[in-house]
Amino acid sequence: MMMRKYNILVIEDTKSIREELRDILTFEGMQVFTAENGQEGIDKAKEHLPDLILCDIMMPVKDGFEVFDDIQNINNIKQTPFIFLTAKATIENRREGMILGADDYIVKPFDIDLLIKSIKSRLYKEKKRKQSENNKLETLQHNISFAIPHELLTPLNGIIGLSGLMKNPEIEIDEKEFRYFASGIFDSGHRLLSTFQKFIYYTEVELLLNNDKRKASLKEEITEKGEQELEVQSQIIAQKFNRESDIKLHIKPFNIKINSVHFEVIVANIVDNAFKFSNKGDNVIIKVELDDSHVHIAIIDHGVGFNEVTLSQIGAFTQFNRSKMEQQGLGLGLIISKKLINFYEGEMSISQNKPKGSCVKLSFLIAK
Repeated sequence: MMMRKYNILVIEDTKSIREELRDILTFEGMQVFTAENGQEGIDKAKEHLPDLILCDIMMPVKDGFEVFDDIQNINNIKQTPFIFLTAKATIENRREGMILGADDYIVKPFDIDLLIKSIKSRLYKEKKRKQSENNKLETLQHNISFAIPHELLTPLNGIIGLSGLMKNPEIEIDEKEFRYFASGIFDSGHRLLSTFQKFIYYTEVELLLNNDKRKASLKEEITEKGEQELEVQSQIIAQKFNRESDIKLHIKPFNIKINSVHFEVIVANIVDNAFKFSNKGDNVIIKVELDDSHVHIAIIDHGVGFNEVTLSQIGAFTQFNRSKMEQQGLGLGLIISKKLINFYEGEMSISQNKPKGSCVKLSFLIAK
């Protein structure tokens, strides 16, 4: 199969091997660039942006491990498939390459057929990865183009429409209608405010998770009496939906390793979803269990639930079951919670709660 569209970089200090690899890969229809030492290889990788790198380990100037490490710090080529070539076949050497994250490890003298098979396999996997990334980007662009205009224009139309009726001198409204219109304006304004707050908080979380100094200090913070935070936030959300009688709490005292504001945000987002996707009269159950190292919180509802497809689609501007029911928001709540939980070395899972509904399980490290 001809593969001229692929660019391969060969970094090898032995001239005979370097030229042999160039000839083999050229015969296979690939465009080949070569370098005779590690630093030259890095420079050519930056210049040519190869689809795959074959790299010797024992080389002058910079060895293969140093080359790989440098490549990982260059944004536009850090995802490039990387295969080590070496005459050293020790287990320790192999392990070091794999720990670094190399895609394969081929020992010289190499079998040509196996080498070609390995290269084509890595190129195919990278092609599929890029396709997946492109699909995700297209989905994100579609979601943004739909969600943002909807979430901004809908409440604005409500505010403008109702206030226009109230200020029209030709329309007489009694006190009951006045309060009804005022309530509609208030709700629309609150919805718009909530949209902006979620978007701002999502941006703040993204910036925070890229601030190494701030991250280090946050890792040391603790939420004490977490059960109180959990109860208060759950009651606030229940009141928001006028469903105080639907909330059922089965909680125990706990302290966890997380900033208290971040814990509050996570709880508010998850519990809000539980009420949003269930009906009045359906219980929302919150349970707390502890083991030696973690606090496990389960939020269970009896609403529309999640399926296996939607579990893998958690992301910004992604709303679930939009075709089946009206939703409010930009779909940021789950991704904010997911990013924060991962940052604090916790876990989040979502499963179906049969016969209907969903169960969101959160795990946090116990603060001892």
